[in-house]
Amino acid sequence: MATEAKSNPNTQVLAKTMVGTRHHARQFNLTSIKKASSAISGLHDSRFRGRGMDYLESRIYQAGDDIRNMDWRVTARTGDAHTKLFQEERERPTYLVVDTNLGMHFGTRQQFKSVLASKVAALLGWSSVMQGDRIGVMTFGIHGVHIIKATAGKRGMMAMTAHLIKAFDRNQQAENQQHNLDEALKQLRTIIRPGSLVVVVSDFYSLGKDAKRHLLQLRKHNDVLAIKVSDPFENSLPKPALYGVQTDSRPRVLDTKQNRTIKKLYNKQQQHFTALKESIIKAGVPLIPLQTDYAWVNVLKNSLSNPTLAYSNWVNQWQGGQNN
Repeated sequence: MATEAKSNPNTQVLAKTMVGTRHHARQFNLTSIKKASSAISGLHDSRFRGRGMDYLESRIYQAGDDIRNMDWRVTARTGDAHTKLFQEERERPTYLVVDTNLGMHFGTRQQFKSVLASKVAALLGWSSVMQGDRIGVMTFGIHGVHIIKATAGKRGMMAMTAHLIKAFDRNQQAENQQHNLDEALKQLRTIIRPGSLVVVVSDFYSLGKDAKRHLLQLRKHNDVLAIKVSDPFENSLPKPALYGVQTDSRPRVLDTKQNRTIKKLYNKQQQHFTALKESIIKAGVPLIPLQTDYAWVNVLKNSLSNPTLAYSNWVNQWQGGQNN
């Protein structure tokens, strides 16, 4: 606790900060998002698919039972027609997939992207737990790809909180490489249960070439939402000046008074925007943008009710920033 007291909550991921999001959680209902398009959508419109149906038992077939629920294995074994009974799944798994790469430790206004990402993950986690769902977390970054399986209640939230603090700790021994979203999604597909909710929280600078394919596969049986965290510096061209920046290898000076530097930044931003469209939007995944200087709780709450509008507004703002 003494360590946290000396820490900067705007640049470091802290347990106290994440627990503090709990009082906002009751304002959120993750089923308030607009209808999720899916390859397996049913006959009725739904916002999120919500809870599925768990197998309960098999019993002797009775007149009027739905033939689509016939249990052919038990029927073949016993010689008597049996049908399956189901009950509503009480706990839907929710997985927060959080980017912990070095680029997340950046911010020019109010807070680092890593801090905002941890707050968003915690708030959505508390909201899921309060709705009776289980919560799990997967991180991908300089410490590798790790997953904490979905667990119910406060136990699940405490496990998620502890894991995020460790994953975002730059003092922990790191691997020699960063890990991209492809690797995380590939692993997630091997363990996730159909009917789950997947929320990816990232700046999406670590998209791989197979991200779209993995997202499309996940969406066949799950609801998927993307939340992009960014800094204002990344969404507009900086004014001509000298900026001190830290790269993976060393600190350096960025001179935006030079045309070639501005052109390089512009091209990089264009490439990133194109990658978002190709990998996230074209995969049919709703994308909610959040900036480090936003009143993020209100923005997230409003955006969940209409992700398409939130994304369109951000695109217009981003394009305006490029033209200024």
